[in-house]
Amino acid sequence: MVSKSGKWLIFLYVAFLVLLFLMCSTDLIIREPEREIYQIAVIIEDARSDNYANFRKGMDQAAMEFNVDAHFITLYEKSDEEQQMELMDREQQDGADALIVVPAEQEQMAGKRMNVPVILLSPGPAEGAASGSIVIDYEKMGEQLAREMLARISPDCSLMILTDPEKQNAMDRLFLQGAQRVFDSEGRKTEVMTRDEKEGFRAALEMQDLQEKAVLLAENPEILTEAAGILGDSQTAAERVCGLYGRGNTVPILNDLDRGRISGVCVTDDYSIGYLSVRAAVQVLEGADSVPIAAETYYIEKEDLREPLFEKLLFPIE
Repeated sequence: MVSKSGKWLIFLYVAFLVLLFLMCSTDLIIREPEREIYQIAVIIEDARSDNYANFRKGMDQAAMEFNVDAHFITLYEKSDEEQQMELMDREQQDGADALIVVPAEQEQMAGKRMNVPVILLSPGPAEGAASGSIVIDYEKMGEQLAREMLARISPDCSLMILTDPEKQNAMDRLFLQGAQRVFDSEGRKTEVMTRDEKEGFRAALEMQDLQEKAVLLAENPEILTEAAGILGDSQTAAERVCGLYGRGNTVPILNDLDRGRISGVCVTDDYSIGYLSVRAAVQVLEGADSVPIAAETYYIEKEDLREPLFEKLLFPIE
């Protein structure tokens, strides 16, 4: 039989354990450090585009890891650099801790000055407003694709570049410059097919400009998708084209690559680009120096779509 003093000891012991549990569970003893939530604004041309699907997945993953609240702001009209400047000022005034920007015009961004860190996703090193950059070297990508094309296409096929000067941006220009440099160095003559405002490229591919077999190089993902669609539903155009190449990893482009309408494309690791852009912004906010990060580009064909490396790169799991 337990004595009266023993009962009191047991009672005090149990009370001590209960008190200790309550103190721990209410942070009276062990207090979790409060992490600051960084507000980051992401200013791009169109968040709804397939071009940004994997980019956003990578950004969302980094946001969870680095305690970031990231929100997307899109331009009302693509390539509207004046509006982009205004949105950057607005987000800074509204309290954004940092900005991640896909510049509508690289040259104008060089003269911009901001009071918060800015990470640019750009075709060149950080300038002006930028505190850091994720560099996608479109000129090098164009060179890479041109070399792959020349290793595969027949000398009997003419080389046609599909372009839309009215909507061409810095990325398009750099991409074509890189490709043209390689073609010129190898003595391959190229011709230019300009997009018609009403007919697009359909009339040219079906009737007007292809008097012989041609290999097509599209300057951007939009033109590549349009050309692949024409080849898919026009037997006349398909018979005149012996290869279609370009850049981009949207779902329509990958589907057309799988169907054989597109011969080969250069792609970027958009998931990693999204992840690294958020990480770079947080590093700058926490006082670290930011250095330009070069994004990798890859050339792929139909058979590469089933390779584990490219499956992970092109179709990352949420």
